[in-house]
Amino acid sequence: MGINENVERDVYIKSEEGWRKERRVVTEVIIKADDYPPAVSSRTDIMVDIETLGNKPDSNIIQLAAATFDIRTGYVGRIFNECANITMNETMKTTGSTIKWWLNTNKELLQDILNRGSMSSDDLVRCFCRWLNEQEGAVYLWGDGTLFDNNLIRTQMENLGLKYPINYRNDRDVRTILELAYTKVGKTREQFLARYENNNAHDAIDDVLHQIEIVTDCYNILTND
Repeated sequence: MGINENVERDVYIKSEEGWRKERRVVTEVIIKADDYPPAVSSRTDIMVDIETLGNKPDSNIIQLAAATFDIRTGYVGRIFNECANITMNETMKTTGSTIKWWLNTNKELLQDILNRGSMSSDDLVRCFCRWLNEQEGAVYLWGDGTLFDNNLIRTQMENLGLKYPINYRNDRDVRTILELAYTKVGKTREQFLARYENNNAHDAIDDVLHQIEIVTDCYNILTND
């Protein structure tokens, strides 16, 4: 049971050019916590994605994006999306293979990300830590490979003397739920992902929204007969 209510929201619309944000009046079903199963109502799921200049735990982050989402519906709530100004970094920690990968994959996007930054990589991590601490309930942090995104974020927070605000039980891996879902429906990973398009891959906020779409579908495949 829920109550229909018209509210003004920033909504993300998928098009051939990628995701774009629009301000719209939308009708939402306001659902009381009692209407959700306890395991869902008491949690805040967050998808995170980072872009870096290296593949080591202390490599400089140049973009960090995250969004809260309803794992049952895919509804996107609060957004974090910030870039670093690497000229403000006291030190640069990069790997040559990652720089080469960027130049060979999408040097225009790399240039765009580097020119959008307004704070150092360290301050970017500090801002994200504050944002995470503002979220309510038990926070579950999803990354596309927890040994990279989640681990790098945790390592850099701890290097800055910050407490990683995610319980050790609550790191979640996109790749794991994806494998369970495509195995259940009898498809390969490539077959399952064929219907999902991300026309602006490696811009962290587009990757976040893309991964939310996948995880939501996988969750519903696994929880519905």
